[in-house]
Amino acid sequence: MVDRASRTLAFALALAACSSMKVQTEYDRNADFKATAAMHGSSSSLVRSSRRRPATPGSGKRFSRVIDQALASKGLTRVTPDQSPELLVAVHGWAINRIDVQSYGYNYAATPYGFYPTMATPAMEVRQYRDGTLIIDLVDARSKQMVWRGTATDTFSPGMEAQKVAEAVSKTLAEYPPPK
Repeated sequence: MVDRASRTLAFALALAACSSMKVQTEYDRNADFKATAAMHGSSSSLVRSSRRRPATPGSGKRFSRVIDQALASKGLTRVTPDQSPELLVAVHGWAINRIDVQSYGYNYAATPYGFYPTMATPAMEVRQYRDGTLIIDLVDARSKQMVWRGTATDTFSPGMEAQKVAEAVSKTLAEYPPPK
């Protein structure tokens, strides 16, 4: 018998597999990937909307926590900038509101002969969504050269920012460290 947690996990994995999220990474093939990292900039500036404000109140700290956990799972230890980190982590993100309007120019209406397409009232479909991008940069603290960049882009419904950021961080950092 399959318990509830197993079903929930299977459902979550199935949803993740259906995701349209696109992830790309690039890296310096000669880089030595280090074990300590420090966040570059303040946590409140991690994820911003297209108007350069935090996406939601408290989102910077929440996203910083998600990124910290993901980096720790990859063997990176977070240190403060004054502890001489080997890597600096810079996170950039934004989301742009979009509206898609489809007009079909016809509608199905009742006629004496049944339901047929007519020009009476055009049908319209309006869909609101957001296009989001998350970029995670790892920079060598000494040389100030970028050694790894992961980019995730996706389209999502308003209100799903937290889930999408967590998914973007997870999928992007799944490709870190790069193959040797």
